[in-house]
Amino acid sequence: MSADPTTTDSGPIGVFPGSFDPLTIAHLAIADAAVARAGLVRLDLACARRALGKPDGAHLPTAERVAAIERAARERPWLRAIVTDAALIADLARGYDVVVMGADKWAQVRNPVWYGGDTAARDAACAALPRVLVAPRPGHEVEGAELLVVDPALGSVSSTRVRRGEHHLAAPKARRRIIVDGTNVIGSRPDGWWRDRAGAQDRLVAALQERAVRTGERIAVVLDGRPRPDLAEGVHGRVLVAWARRAGRDAADDRIVEEVARDPDTGSLTVVTSDRTLADRVRALGATVEGARDWHPGPDRG
Repeated sequence: MSADPTTTDSGPIGVFPGSFDPLTIAHLAIADAAVARAGLVRLDLACARRALGKPDGAHLPTAERVAAIERAARERPWLRAIVTDAALIADLARGYDVVVMGADKWAQVRNPVWYGGDTAARDAACAALPRVLVAPRPGHEVEGAELLVVDPALGSVSSTRVRRGEHHLAAPKARRRIIVDGTNVIGSRPDGWWRDRAGAQDRLVAALQERAVRTGERIAVVLDGRPRPDLAEGVHGRVLVAWARRAGRDAADDRIVEEVARDPDTGSLTVVTSDRTLADRVRALGATVEGARDWHPGPDRG
């Protein structure tokens, strides 16, 4: 969805720009405070395809960031995710009643460097903004805008800290939940796995464990075959290992479908498989699917 403030809502609407990589508990607290302060009927979290002052490829794919916001919006019906190509806040905020940001971003907006060093151009751009609501951040004074009341403890929360491993700071709905079709993922790589199936399973679980630590994702893997005594069903280093409940064809697929069907929020689940039949079955239940050949448990970005 592209940025467009057009709405049929009766009341003020706001925009909160950022990368949201990932969405944090501070982002949601700021959104809550802005809605309460300005009586907003809608607040658009505008995901920039390219963040101002940051290199291309610095963020997760836009679709993943938008999906996390949409999951959070299930508990906040006034929240919406949009995507923007606008580089400047002045352009992005056009048509809105309110623009929301952190004090660090407000300092950036007021920095003449982004206007070619032209202070007059900076002043004109700021004057053209709608009502500005700013969340406090340590080390930044706020001038020319309204200061939001947000828990001071959240002032140091950032997406950067989450990406560095402090996953408890991510918004709960931003933490992806993944079910991996283990045998399908193993079989998608002709690395000689058939000569040592147990070893291939161990390598996959180890890679998933590393990914869970690195990303904060909640990962489960379903394996075919008889449960191994040294890899029993249960949580192993942040990864839930599950086994097919029976022998035979599609046994692991049936277990995956069972787990998806019993989940109260199937729309937040991603199933990793290249099995078309399984993909159709879990999509019908509301889950999303990523192909095993295009997905890998190791590091996927710098």
